[in-house]
Amino acid sequence: MSPTRSFQAVAAYRPEQIWSARRSFFDEGRAPHGLVSDVVLRSWQRCQSLGRRPDEAIDFCQLDRPALGTLLERHAMLLSAARPAVETLAGAVADAGYAVMLTDASGVVLLAEGATPSQNVFFRRAFRPGVDVSEQVIGSSAMSVALAEHQAVRIFGPEHYLSATQIFHCCAVPVFDPSGRIVATVDISRDMPGMLESSLWLAQRCANRIERGLFESRPAFLHVELDLAQGLDGGGSGGSQALLAIGEDGELMAISRSARQLMSLAPEVDGIHFDDVFEGGFQHWMDQALAAPERLALRLRGGIQLRARVLNGAAGRRQRAFGAMGAMGDATDTPAGGPWPANVTANVTANVSAKVTALELGDADLGQTFALASRAYAADLPVLITGETGCGKDLVAQALHAHSHRLRHNPKSPFVAVNCAGLPAELLAGEMFGHVDGAFTGSRKGGACGKVEAAHGGTLFLDEIGDMPLGVQATLLRVLDSREVVRLGAAQSRKVDVRIVSATHQDLRALVAQGRFREDLYYRLAGYEFHIKPLRERSAFDALLQALLADMACPLGRLDTEARAWLAAQPWPGNVRQLRQVLKRVLALAEPQGAVGVAALRQAMPEAGVGGVGGALAPNPVPNLMQKAQDEAIEAALARCEGNVTAAAKLLGIGRATLYRRLGAKAA
Repeated sequence: MSPTRSFQAVAAYRPEQIWSARRSFFDEGRAPHGLVSDVVLRSWQRCQSLGRRPDEAIDFCQLDRPALGTLLERHAMLLSAARPAVETLAGAVADAGYAVMLTDASGVVLLAEGATPSQNVFFRRAFRPGVDVSEQVIGSSAMSVALAEHQAVRIFGPEHYLSATQIFHCCAVPVFDPSGRIVATVDISRDMPGMLESSLWLAQRCANRIERGLFESRPAFLHVELDLAQGLDGGGSGGSQALLAIGEDGELMAISRSARQLMSLAPEVDGIHFDDVFEGGFQHWMDQALAAPERLALRLRGGIQLRARVLNGAAGRRQRAFGAMGAMGDATDTPAGGPWPANVTANVTANVSAKVTALELGDADLGQTFALASRAYAADLPVLITGETGCGKDLVAQALHAHSHRLRHNPKSPFVAVNCAGLPAELLAGEMFGHVDGAFTGSRKGGACGKVEAAHGGTLFLDEIGDMPLGVQATLLRVLDSREVVRLGAAQSRKVDVRIVSATHQDLRALVAQGRFREDLYYRLAGYEFHIKPLRERSAFDALLQALLADMACPLGRLDTEARAWLAAQPWPGNVRQLRQVLKRVLALAEPQGAVGVAALRQAMPEAGVGGVGGALAPNPVPNLMQKAQDEAIEAALARCEGNVTAAAKLLGIGRATLYRRLGAKAA
């Protein structure tokens, strides 16, 4: 029988050539150019400059248990992204005698998986979490050279600087975080020659998967994958590594190395907006992303056609956002999936309609009021929505847009929201009306389209209109009267066609009397005033309670009659949002079986007092705790970034405009 033939390509290993290089370098003191790669030669030179001798013994010291625990805890996010990829790779190569190792950026082993030859004690001692395998400790190795050179590398037997490590044949690939910093290496090693050519490719795929996991774990509004127009044929973990993390205002919060190469951006370029590099405008592209997140067209400024795919599911996130609001929640009740887009298209009409129905269950008059508001909107009358915090003003605004003929005639008709509270006048004006390059301090390079322009053909929702600075009010009034907008710093006006819906929890008439709100703007905005009753005044509390419980997959009967009456008698200063949070807390603390009674409510809600049914419910402390935690996170981020707001926003995973709003609210 003829011997089995192998068709597997083996990486080129020329031991005679390498030994000749060692003689030139160690015995003759000459640089063996052409006999070993430049990266290996540079590593030998670094080791020599440290005074290392090639015949030195190695002591593979391992961190003690507390120190190792601290190290692994510090790298928890990296390990979460890396462990599945490393274990998959190790499972694939173990039978070929390979072990797979992950080190941190300093060269300390974090994970070691795969083959551990029982006969080779030296090999087993090296491949343990907590062992330092940096160049300073073990000399030239694949992982130490990959860390030093920031590139993938193979190191064969005698290419290792120290004689003691020449049993290893290994390859390693560096791992970079979303900011482009090297954070780890993936190493494949075995203690015998004959390394497969594919080993480096396998290590690279593993590193790619880890980088992708790190990127997608970064807080951002959208994570997007880019490829050439004919690419994106699937991919998963092996797909394109051209990745973007995009903030809710269109800021590119993180750009992978491959994406920078694709977009011809230098590594040091930062603070870029979507509109700086892509044609068509962020808001318009978001319409497409909501409709078809899997296959999107993009065009770089300069004409290169790209394809894009939303990785974290904008459409699914949008649906979760509406579901999480429950029956008439407020926009500040952010869903677990994160913030959701300002522009809402026809895809959410069904969701909005369902929630309006749920709102009607809360009060019989509310549906009739909404019908009148819809007629006013259709007649191009501005609608002013008033009501206490937490009663659902934002959802009503979206429902008006979703029921409009504009959306029926044009599925891409945008819904663009502007939060008028918290931003300084100059920044709010820039956000609303747009600006040219250099219009004000902090303006975006190249200028930017404002929210008014972005709402062309759709609805502009002005939330918290009572907090709008007077100077911005004057500009808004001119826009509404002329239906033209002039970007800050520009001379040319642009025609706009928008329907206006605004909302406030304040008494605008009182603000007018105090001189804090323009009387002419008030009459311009209040074409039809839609007042949403607070929860304590709604006529069908049980119906609303049933809708909220249904959102939690809980029947109304879970609360007994006395408990429902006790809840109905509370004043609910936080309205529906507060009621929803109380229900979540009660159901979480209650026994899984049996009805929840007044005693359980009192035990779960000590802030309600002991006054029995009708006892006033004190303000819920949970929002205060959340606000305190948010304030502390903002302070910590600003301190870490030395006051740089753009960098702090990126660290927090929010847009710069959002951070300015929160800083303004914090200072108020």
